[in-house]
Amino acid sequence: MVSPVSRLRRLAWRGLAALPAPVREVATLPVRRRADAELRALTPMPPARRRLYLGPWNTAGQAYAWARAAERHLPGVAAQNLVAHRAATAGSFRYPADHELSALAQRGHVREIHGARVLREATHVLLESGRPVLADLHAGSMLADVPVLEAAGIRHAVLYHGSEIRDLRAHAEAYVHSPFHGPWDDYLRTLQSVVERNERDLAAYAGPVLVSTPDLLDVLPGATWLPLVVEVERFAGAAGAPVLARPRPVVLHAPSNPRLKGTEAVERVLEGMQSAGLVEYRRLTGVPHAQMAAFVGDADVIVDQVVLGNPGVLLAETLAAGRLAVAHLAPGVRDRMSQADRERGGDGVVPVLDADPDTLEEVLRSVLDDRGRHTELAGRGPAWARRHHDGARAAEVLDRVLLST
Repeated sequence: MVSPVSRLRRLAWRGLAALPAPVREVATLPVRRRADAELRALTPMPPARRRLYLGPWNTAGQAYAWARAAERHLPGVAAQNLVAHRAATAGSFRYPADHELSALAQRGHVREIHGARVLREATHVLLESGRPVLADLHAGSMLADVPVLEAAGIRHAVLYHGSEIRDLRAHAEAYVHSPFHGPWDDYLRTLQSVVERNERDLAAYAGPVLVSTPDLLDVLPGATWLPLVVEVERFAGAAGAPVLARPRPVVLHAPSNPRLKGTEAVERVLEGMQSAGLVEYRRLTGVPHAQMAAFVGDADVIVDQVVLGNPGVLLAETLAAGRLAVAHLAPGVRDRMSQADRERGGDGVVPVLDADPDTLEEVLRSVLDDRGRHTELAGRGPAWARRHHDGARAAEVLDRVLLST
């Protein structure tokens, strides 16, 4: 929902846009000077043989995490990421980023100042969600950047996170509990229009394609899976009481998007079990990401999502903290995760309990009935997270797909 302040700000800019050009230039000059000052204040990229720039969305803090992984695990690599904020204030999750462009800064000479710096300093660019990094950071297309990047000798790839490329109708056909069933409203129609725009752009794109979760390999069969990266040791160190030791286990649900996580079904089950005295239910909303480790570590069970079929960042953090993870993983997704684990020396057992809206209560009751077995399953999580989500595997993929070219 658009806030009243944002709505007024948009109306003000539309009013300015309607003024004659000379008047408009004078009226907007102070704003543009402040915007340009913010653009010029961005930190230069450190010297290195390979210099990777990622942006402009930083979804779930992953672009920043991939940048750090590349620097930590690959020789001769420096990396920076960009997040271009959509609103006047940053979101409540407040993920770290190397470069943050406020809505104000995006009113300035973005291409001439920021874009020119990227072209001057980067050797490789990862374009998030089909959006450009040089200018027009939300409204533009990656296709506008491609010829400019190539003329500057900069290698590039595109990365998709999920909702911006996952066709809603196809998902509804493949998943019984897909959140995209039923009558469509404005939200779903807008989401589908974004998907279709990205599909058109991708059809015209010749560079490497990466995806952040294994379910998207069904959406984009020629893509490469770039694993999510989390702060494994921080989450492992935040673990509190032993899992399932409390008479009433704490069950946590922290939906970034309740509609896409199946929160209505999750709450129906958990509130019922809490009323019956079986569990303590905690729902988190709007918590800054810096505080998440403490909340995850203080829970026994985390229910991530029960309708999408894919693993997300919270699931990886749950595993790192050694808490019992519950989520719906489609069979093909679980198979890919299992195969990837065997390739890295694991036994292929994915330490995630599967549940959907129909089975969630039964699954949680089975946890209460057999705490020992499920404590052992939760205990597998930190080793899994270290094999797959500490950044080493992601760095290997970035090196193979983009940075070695």
